[in-house]
Amino acid sequence: MRISYAVAVAAFLAGTPAMAQVIVSGGDHDSARHEAQADRDRAAGRQNMEAAHQEAAMGNYGAAARDQAAGRQDLHASHHQQRDADRDSHGGVVVQLGH
Repeated sequence: MRISYAVAVAAFLAGTPAMAQVIVSGGDHDSARHEAQADRDRAAGRQNMEAAHQEAAMGNYGAAARDQAAGRQDLHASHHQQRDADRDSHGGVVVQLGH
């Protein structure tokens, strides 16, 4: 629905004599890149969490805490990348006006 409004506005602006150029595009299409980075961050987070469990099982609680913190950071980064991927996949229409 928003796309039809954007196309109508772009067509209107393209028809006016003051506008020499109207560019309508669908965003930056970085969804795949963000999704791949989210997958890498999730894998790193799982590895760090597994390392934390192994360190804790051996009684090395300091290293376990560091690995757990790193795992949480990686998982947080994966959530951020996933939100970016979702935003990009549902991206709106970009209208650029120029002379």
